[in-house]
Amino acid sequence: MNLDMWDLTDYAKKRIKDKNQLAKFFYYWIGSNIQYDNELFEKILAGTITNEEFSEKQDEYDVYENRKGVCAGYANLFKWFMNEIDIEAVVVTGHIRDLRNHYVELESDDNFRHAWNAIKLNDEWVLVDTTWGTSKEQETSEYYFDIKPEFSILTHYPENNKWQLLKEPLTLEEFNNSQFVKPIWFMIGFTEVPKLMADKDFYYFTFQDLPNNEWSVGLTMSTDNLNFEPINDIKVIDQDGRTYFRFGKTQVPKIAYFKVKVVKFENEGGQLYKTEHEDVINFKI
Repeated sequence: MNLDMWDLTDYAKKRIKDKNQLAKFFYYWIGSNIQYDNELFEKILAGTITNEEFSEKQDEYDVYENRKGVCAGYANLFKWFMNEIDIEAVVVTGHIRDLRNHYVELESDDNFRHAWNAIKLNDEWVLVDTTWGTSKEQETSEYYFDIKPEFSILTHYPENNKWQLLKEPLTLEEFNNSQFVKPIWFMIGFTEVPKLMADKDFYYFTFQDLPNNEWSVGLTMSTDNLNFEPINDIKVIDQDGRTYFRFGKTQVPKIAYFKVKVVKFENEGGQLYKTEHEDVINFKI
């Protein structure tokens, strides 16, 4: 079907009556039909496009017509659809951190500016990122619709802390000192962020002990955030539904960086297969 924006909206409204499902329809429609404009993104990085040209290309009508955009265009288009179906929506702007950039510096990190949305469903604000939700993996796509605020703040830092949707918003320093966590951590079954605890002699990296969990968790450390090595003499302790990695404080410098990976081995027809996700969690002390 080759429908304009208004026809598409009418088509959806006639077939879907539930507001939550309507919002999801347009979320998935954008993810399936709008391509990320890498050429434009390169121009932004190179500084070869004016603010006026950028705004024109990220106008919701232009994005819909050309079927491409960057985050601002995705967010503008989603907001337009929400307005058309009488769902209150805003475009949230701020910074993100990912594998390229774990620590945000507001003055120098323009390349990591981002736009996403907040929409009001059932009288509650929820967070939606149509850009990051563009994925061929269903679980990843689902993750970025109605993101839990405590998970969103792991990667998204809005300019207006109102849109953290947290009872106690994080400062930028707290955001940078918190753990960067990929969605895969939650998608394999964990429901909380791991913790690093300490006593006089030891650190304890602790996380949930999931029943029937097929994934193994690995922890490495670095002094320069570049070269990571296994930590010596880790003792694994399973206690009260949690796993603890205990390691001595003497081997940990004043400033240290940590990475977590998850690995799963599966035996199919006598063949052993390995699935590994690197850099699932990053944090520093």
